[in-house]
This record gives sequence, structure tokens and C-alpha cells, in this order.
Amino acid sequence: MFLDAELESLQASKARLSMQTDLRRQVIRLEVLALGSRTRRALSGVRLGVGLAGKVLDFLRTRHKP
Repeated sequence: MFLDAELESLQASKARLSMQTDLRRQVIRLEVLALGSRTRRALSGVRLGVGLAGKVLDFLRTRHKP
């Protein structure tokens, strides 16, 4: 009887650990996806800024020529 109770306790602990591990894996996956999304947005903003700076420089060059 003692060993049966010990076995059930170990199985319950194993099930809890498995569930916790799965939840942590899902949280990490979501965090990685969010990080990728933030990085893409930041790079998109930089790309737009560089494009705008190029257009401003082109405008100033054509305006400055006699």
C-alpha cells in the first residue's frame, strides 16, 4: 500500500512537471514571436527613415544646383 501511494504521488508529480514544462515552452515561443515582431517593426521604421532621408537629400541636391 505504501508503495502504491508513493507511485501515485510520483505519477502526479510527473504529470504536474510535464504540464509546467509545456506551459513554459509555449510562453517562450510566444516571447520569441513577440521579439521577432518588435524587431521587424523597428527595422521597418529604420528603413522608412532611411528612405525619407534619401528623398530629402535628393530634394536638397536638386534645389541647391544652379
